[in-house]
Amino acid sequence: MPTNVPTSLAVPRFIGSQDPQVTMRHIREILASHNCHGLNLDAPWLDEVFSAYRQPHRFFHTLDHLKSICDLIHAQVADAEPAAQMLLAALFHDVVWYPQRKDNEEQSAKVFDLLSASFGAELPQSAAEAVHTIILTTKSQRKINAMARQFHEFDCNVLLHGDQVDLLAYEFQIFREFQFLSLKEYRKGRSDFFRRFSQRFPEAKANMQFLIEYLERRRPRVGLYAGTFNPFHIGHFGILQKAELMFDKVILAVGLNPSKNLHHTHSEVVDQVRRLLPFHEVIFFDTLMVDLLDEITPYADVTLVRGLRNGYDLDYEMSQQCFMQEMRPETVSVYIPCDKQFEHISSSSLRSLKIFDCRGRDEIYYPHLYDYYQGER
Repeated sequence: MPTNVPTSLAVPRFIGSQDPQVTMRHIREILASHNCHGLNLDAPWLDEVFSAYRQPHRFFHTLDHLKSICDLIHAQVADAEPAAQMLLAALFHDVVWYPQRKDNEEQSAKVFDLLSASFGAELPQSAAEAVHTIILTTKSQRKINAMARQFHEFDCNVLLHGDQVDLLAYEFQIFREFQFLSLKEYRKGRSDFFRRFSQRFPEAKANMQFLIEYLERRRPRVGLYAGTFNPFHIGHFGILQKAELMFDKVILAVGLNPSKNLHHTHSEVVDQVRRLLPFHEVIFFDTLMVDLLDEITPYADVTLVRGLRNGYDLDYEMSQQCFMQEMRPETVSVYIPCDKQFEHISSSSLRSLKIFDCRGRDEIYYPHLYDYYQGER
């Protein structure tokens, strides 16, 4: 992995963000102050929960979001038993969060049931059932009882009570979590969500209208990282990570090149990239690059991203840039050099390695940042 680039996408940062270690200590202190069931807060189960909230595909459903809910419970729930139950629900309600999946709440409840045996103290059945119910009802935000209703309000506090700065920060973070969707799909899905939320929570209608208007008018800065990627390797990944420090979103575009795609169909290459990058938008194109740029431009300000290994790559890219500028004068490109330790890695050399039995030793040349994701592929 590159040593001078974060090992995740560029995390949106805002004034008031804290170091994760400080945030975890703060949450532990709140849990300890409401620990009426005598749970062992120094046991590994809590570290496992915190690790889930630090997964690199998360931008809103993070430790900061967990902390905000815990702070509200600590400040507004006076009774010991409900506060303890709601804090446990806060810990586990997003412990499983994959934006592609539809069963996050059910899976989160299963994790709660599984880890409850490691709490160091047995929860009363009524308390366990209450926590389980709250986690499951966050899916539909049904107000089945007073505790669930109050928890939903804490969970959605930014949408219900946030000012415009809070709302913009929230929407930016959600946008980063749903990178795998096309811009068109994302705008439609979010607009539908905001309208449904307005119906469930009429008091949030003004905030939802603000977000709908923002969504309709915003043109995100998008990088289009195109290549044959046959196969996609850690050199490509290093370029991607650098590009994601510059743009709101980077789209991976897998192109067809008969001279490079000799051993795999384009669908196999796309599947490989999506398997390695399950939280990104990966598309296939067999058109001219300028035509692909035109397809995306109605929804965003698009810049073509090109990776460079050496001077020979630069000479080739300059030649290609001349063609594109002549056919599409408004084309903008950015050239990103790879790190020195990756200069020797190429897709053609990795294809050659595949001919032999490497006994897994070639795995070091492929990114594994998202190996924890076991979703449908």
